[in-house]
Parts: sequence; structure tokens; C-alpha cells
Amino acid sequence: MNLLCKLLDCNNVLLGVASSSKKRIFEQASQTLSLLYGLDRKQIFDALFARERIGPTYIGHGFALPHCRLKELTEPKALFIRLHGEIDLGNSGEFLTHSLLFLLAPENAPEEHLNYLAAAAECFSDKHLREALNEASTPEQFCKILTPWCETQKDAVTEHQEKPT
Repeated sequence: MNLLCKLLDCNNVLLGVASSSKKRIFEQASQTLSLLYGLDRKQIFDALFARERIGPTYIGHGFALPHCRLKELTEPKALFIRLHGEIDLGNSGEFLTHSLLFLLAPENAPEEHLNYLAAAAECFSDKHLREALNEASTPEQFCKILTPWCETQKDAVTEHQEKPT
């Protein structure tokens, strides 16, 4: 099963969020992550924005994966936000983003962090899934689209494991 599927459910998917800037959407995401998971809002914002200053986390097709590691986490946390409109993550016009998956990972789990980033990239590189998710009008609809894809991924993993080598 794609690791991302374990993190996303209807409670951490927001669609149609209005935002005027990259900083503002990171503030909104940090506030929401803080409320969802009982974490410090400022610490989340500072860590996410520090990582973004290194370079935009844009992965293409209007999707970005802002991410960071936090000391007090014991397991990864996520928030998916689809904007009403687009923001430019790089201030150059080449990173126009409408969907962001904010990923928080435990500080002492760099390999797990990379695995979750890879899982998210795999998910959002699937053209048919990406287009279907872009059409979802509610978090429930978003999850109903994502779940079968996750099950397909689970089946593919199971098939691979069952094949004799």
C-alpha cells in the first residue's frame, strides 16, 4: 500500500482554500496542522518555511510537497490543501501551485521521511489519479477517489510479494 494513503483521510483534506501568498498558505497550513495534531503552530511554520527557503518543493502539474522533520513527532502527519486559484512557490512564475501536501515527519526518522515523500510523488505523478483528485469537490469525494487507487497499489505490492523469485 502506498504510504501516503495511511496519512490522508477526510479530516486532513481541505479543498477550495483561498490564499494570497505562499507565506499565508504556510501560515494556514501550520495553524490547521497544529489544531489537528496538537503541535506548536510556530514551530511547524518555522520548520516548513525554512525547508522551503532551500528551494521550492514543487513536483510538477500544480502539486507541491512542503515538508519538514520535527523533534516531538513519533509518527508522520499530513495535510492536503487544494487552493482556490494558484500561488507561485518560487516567485518566478514557473512553480504555479494549486495543491499542496504538507508532510511532517519525526526528526529521528530520515529514511521514513524520504519514503513518505517518494510515496506522495508516486501518487501525484499518476495522471489519472491526479486529474480525478482535481475534480473532487468535497474531502469525502477526494478520499473516495484516493481509496481505490490505494487498494490497487496494495494489490500490486501483494502480487509482487507473492511471486516466486
